[in-house]
Parts: sequence; C-alpha cells; structure tokens
Amino acid sequence: MHHQPFISTPSISISIFTLLLFIIFLLPVSYTQDEPRLTQCFKSFDCGNVKSLVFPFWKEGSPEYCHQEGFEVTECEDGHQPVISIGETKFRLVSVDLVNFRMTITREDLWDQVCSSDASRITNVTLGYSFLRYSDKNQNLTFFYNCEPSVAAPPASAQFRCAQGLVPVYAADLVDRGSYEQFFRSCHGGPIQVQVNERAFQQLKNGSLGNVDSEGLGFDVFYPLADLFCEKCKMQNGSCENMASPQYPICKHP
Repeated sequence: MHHQPFISTPSISISIFTLLLFIIFLLPVSYTQDEPRLTQCFKSFDCGNVKSLVFPFWKEGSPEYCHQEGFEVTECEDGHQPVISIGETKFRLVSVDLVNFRMTITREDLWDQVCSSDASRITNVTLGYSFLRYSDKNQNLTFFYNCEPSVAAPPASAQFRCAQGLVPVYAADLVDRGSYEQFFRSCHGGPIQVQVNERAFQQLKNGSLGNVDSEGLGFDVFYPLADLFCEKCKMQNGSCENMASPQYPICKHP
C-alpha cells in the first residue's frame, strides 16, 4: 500500500503571518513622518528679557511658515521688554508660561505713560482675537484721572501717585461702586478699565505695590497652542496627533 507523503508547511504559514503583520502595523508607520518644517517652529529663541520662546511666538527672521498672526514679538534688544501686537493694540510681553500656555502682558500705552499729563490719550482696549482667553483670576481695576483734590477718595480704595506728581490715579474696584460715585463725579478724565493678574491685585490690596509700576499692571492671557499648531499642520496637508501632550502636538503626513 502506498502512502501519500505528509507535507509540512510551517515556514509558509510563518511567512504569510509575518507579511500580514507588516501590512497591518509597519506599513502605516512608514508612510507617516513628522512634518519637518513645523518642528522648526519649536526651536526656542530669546527676545529681550523674555527667554526660550517657541511657537506660536515668532520674530523677524523666523521661517515664514512659523508666522502666527497676533504673536510676533519685536524690540528684542538685550534689556528690553518685548512688544507684541494683538489686533490693533500693542502690549509689552512680561513673561510666558510655556507649560500652561499663558502669557502675562501689559498695555503698551501704560508701560511708561501711566503718569501722562494727557489722560485723554489713554482709552479702554480689548484683545483683538477671539481665541485668546483672559485668565479667570484677573481682576478689573478702574483708574480715575484728574480728580479734584478737595474730594477725598473712598477709604478702601488704593491710591497711586505717579512719581512725577502729575496725575493721581485711583484704583477703585476694591470698594462698592456706590461708595465712590461722588468721587467719580469730581474727576475730569477716565475712568479707564484695566485688568491685572492675581499677584498684582493682592499687592494692590495689601497696599504694597507703591507707585504705579508698569509690570504691576500685567494681566494673564491663555492661548490655544494645540489649535493654532494644528491649523498650521492642516495647511501642510497633515493631520494632528498627540493632542494631549504636555509639549506640543505632532503633525503627520500620510
């Protein structure tokens, strides 16, 4: 009786299995590479007194594809506080918290001109972009200019006098509005609404801020790094990954 030979094919099975693994897992990886150009936007740079800035901030000489409207910094000379233009308004960039995507800024027109003899030049401003968000911990202050000295400020309000003695400025949000209505009517300029961050407000409340300090008028603003970066990624025909990263998202190309 003749027996058919038994043919074993383990090597063929292994080869097919390996090929399937390659197709399922390895092939997609080989076709998704980090967008090399956008990674250049996260090379840190210094601008004046603010160090180690990355996207969305940029300065003259940065690659054009890293430019993000509302985040250009200028006046980067040593010892200078950088200027950042947000919409139609210029601010001084005091500091940046890269971990929490938060910047502290101060109005440019109040940087060295809180004591301006022409208070009419100082007006209320708003941020020019809807994607920027004020910190919930900011506090609103009201400055009154050119007030009659014969009318006393409410006892609970903080009073600032400029070093030059030109313009007394009062921050009166520490008291109820009803308690300073008479005082308000005695003022010929303002009122001007200004935000300050929690640290500055506590100094103000404790009476430890002293004369008006430009940096003391800084307030905190959050910016959506992931959203801004992914917009750039899509412009490069890429897709965003790693959105929850504490660093930054990854732009991949198919």
